[in-house]
Amino acid sequence: MNPDIAIITQSLLNPEDASQIGIGGIETWLSEFSRLLVDMGYTPFIYQTSDKEYEIKFNGSIIIGTGTVNRHKMCRLSHEDIKNRQIKWIVYATSSVGEKYFKPGQIFIQHGIHWDYTNTRPNIAQHIKWEMIRRKLSRHNLKMFRKSRLTISVDTNFLNYARIRLGQYFDNNKITYIPNFAIPQKEADWKGKWDRDEGINIIFARRFVSRRGVHQFAIAVERLLGALPKINVLIAGTGPLESFLRNKFRNTEQVVIEAIPHEEITAHLNRSHIAVIPSTYSEGPSFSCLEAMASGCAVIATNVGGLCNLVFPDFNGLLIKPTIKEIELAITQLSNDRSFAKELAYMGYETASRAFSLDLWRTRVYKALTRAGIGDLTKNLTNS
Repeated sequence: MNPDIAIITQSLLNPEDASQIGIGGIETWLSEFSRLLVDMGYTPFIYQTSDKEYEIKFNGSIIIGTGTVNRHKMCRLSHEDIKNRQIKWIVYATSSVGEKYFKPGQIFIQHGIHWDYTNTRPNIAQHIKWEMIRRKLSRHNLKMFRKSRLTISVDTNFLNYARIRLGQYFDNNKITYIPNFAIPQKEADWKGKWDRDEGINIIFARRFVSRRGVHQFAIAVERLLGALPKINVLIAGTGPLESFLRNKFRNTEQVVIEAIPHEEITAHLNRSHIAVIPSTYSEGPSFSCLEAMASGCAVIATNVGGLCNLVFPDFNGLLIKPTIKEIELAITQLSNDRSFAKELAYMGYETASRAFSLDLWRTRVYKALTRAGIGDLTKNLTNS
């Protein structure tokens, strides 16, 4: 009989529709992590928020909808069920599911510093309130790390932040840096775009929220449409800023805004020359950035969070400040210098293939778990 392991997350499946898997970096990470645990001989029980109770078998895992969309109640119900099932190991897939019920000696997945928004709020009271929340989030993440048996940090920002904040109490043996991953595409699927005499295809494939640099990117593109008549821009995604984008580009055929399922985005990346990742805060080692590299795109990324672990300036992409002007200049540079853009794209592909492949990620996670003594991992690691 396979040993059980519990995973607590906000959502893997859509809380309102269990037939749909959630779209986002954490969901992508968790899908592959649970698949790895199955290959290692575990049966993962994945607990999440949901509008009704259910148990669903999913790729060798069992997803348990707790029947509540309240995160704290979900955590309480999850721990009660874990105790009843006598499951020894718990993986906290994000810091948000460990605020009140984190059990010491377990596994914590730290997805990057998400409290780095420091802009002044509309009034002093809101600004003070946000600063208090920021400090609380910081303390909570540091506490989970200190009390965990193993913390997997997906970027070096939190790693170094914890070293600074904890000082002599920082325990190197409890934390390991394992960056996110990409699946390198077949070269035949993307190399041809760089040899064809055509316009420059630019893609922005992120959720339409402020922290992903939607406003800055849109304004930069708006300024460039007249100066760069050969660019074609695909803005792929959904989110609360969709109406802003559609209003801004309602009169231009150069810009297409479309909700594209994650499983179809690779085909669009394979046809794109430039991918822009203009995040302004709350960013880890972006899956969108790695997926663009793995499809032979020349990447323009801002020097925010975990993006600095992926992009090496003028080697495998451009690393810029998160401002409208720098986005505008970078797009102009690569659009006008196709050979340089191609060089960056090829090096980006090599980077994704050699340093951030899914196979390498699986090996890194497997070794981290075994070193931490998480369960009886006697089965051979296979990539199914």
